[in-house]
Amino acid sequence: MAAMAVNTKMLNVLQKLNLQQAFPNFEREKITPDIVCRLSTHEMEILGVSSRADMMKLRTECVKYGTSAPNKINSECGPPKFDIPKSVLKSVLENGFKISDISKLLSVSESTIYRRMSQFGLSKMNFTQIDDSDLDLTLGQIIKEFPLCGETLLQQMLLLKGIRVQRWRLRECMHRLDTAGVQARRTGRLHRRVYNVMGPNHLWHIDTNHKLVRWRFVIVGGIDGFSRLITFLKCTDNNTSRTVLDCFFSGVAKYGIPNKVRSDKGLENVSVANYMLIQKGPNSMVTGKSTHNQRIERLWRDVYEGVLSYFYNLFYFMEDEGYLDPLKLTNLAALHFVFMDEINRKLQFWAEAWAGHRLRTVNSSPLSLWTSGQLQNAVGITEGEANLQDYGIEGYVDQNDVEEGERPIFGPLAHMISDQCRLDLTQQLIRSNTNFGIDYYLECLEVIERNN
Repeated sequence: MAAMAVNTKMLNVLQKLNLQQAFPNFEREKITPDIVCRLSTHEMEILGVSSRADMMKLRTECVKYGTSAPNKINSECGPPKFDIPKSVLKSVLENGFKISDISKLLSVSESTIYRRMSQFGLSKMNFTQIDDSDLDLTLGQIIKEFPLCGETLLQQMLLLKGIRVQRWRLRECMHRLDTAGVQARRTGRLHRRVYNVMGPNHLWHIDTNHKLVRWRFVIVGGIDGFSRLITFLKCTDNNTSRTVLDCFFSGVAKYGIPNKVRSDKGLENVSVANYMLIQKGPNSMVTGKSTHNQRIERLWRDVYEGVLSYFYNLFYFMEDEGYLDPLKLTNLAALHFVFMDEINRKLQFWAEAWAGHRLRTVNSSPLSLWTSGQLQNAVGITEGEANLQDYGIEGYVDQNDVEEGERPIFGPLAHMISDQCRLDLTQQLIRSNTNFGIDYYLECLEVIERNN
């Protein structure tokens, strides 16, 4: 019965991450959640988990089940030593974990980790062999897609592409390619404030972003208050409460249900509020002014600079050139058909880079903070309710980052494209990103107008 319960836990974890197809391999090898953190990249691949992102998510999810210390092996002289394979240590180092986090994951001391690194010749500073011209080409393509991202985010985006370079080389490359952008970001640096949430999943901040609402694009997002890990981030064509709840569920599926959620008083958050009150009881939904929701409001500034500004400027250019009329539903339907998936692709890539990039104020990444926080202060410890309205509030927020005023609720545009029209679009046209996707948009617009 105990073995069956353990197998059920492993199956639940894999299903939560959409990796259930690998369960037969985990079951055959008797892999349980408490030993997943000790599996190497090669062992993960043999078990059927091939994506580095999936490996990181699986390790993170299994942290809450605890870890057991490695077995000890007898040595020729001295006391027995912990059996930590080189492949395991190399894998967690490559995934960006700090030494302190690795020691907790493997249930050994930091000095043991350092000794094994010295023994195996491992370092956190193994850099990719790449010349300046190839680095300029790769980074230039990233900057073209994410023109306002800073140094640490660009470094993480390079890591997602398998390239690790020294910071001085990255800075030199950025100055060669984007001197004006470096200077602009330097003058706009902000100072962070004190924050009073005690651990991961204790409080999520959720909101909708309307920077692209002129063209009926709405960004729905949530962020863990303690670690600043983005729990969900998606572009949709409406802001109904059902859509916001579905986006919230996508975050719950990955990271579990938070103790509390903070939002503003927008009607789009009603379904999330009802869900939290049912699942977590009274005081689990904290509402207030947007100025009291700084974690997510500050994130929106980064999301805009990193992703949305590109499309904001592109769509206004299309209007100025007479290609796009935001008052015509056929124009908006074509725009959504062409750019919706592209916006979501960039949002997901940016969110992955955000999770791994090092925050200057705490010298750690959101994902590392979330993982180590699960070990030190997991959900279950309740905080006092006396100052509930002040829970998760920082001392100051830039008013320029806050969207004030009532937000209208509008429905999706899916009805503008019939099944036959969608079939014509997929069969007659070839998707192309030339000319920033404008040419493809005009072709799609012609087909949609012909079918309406």
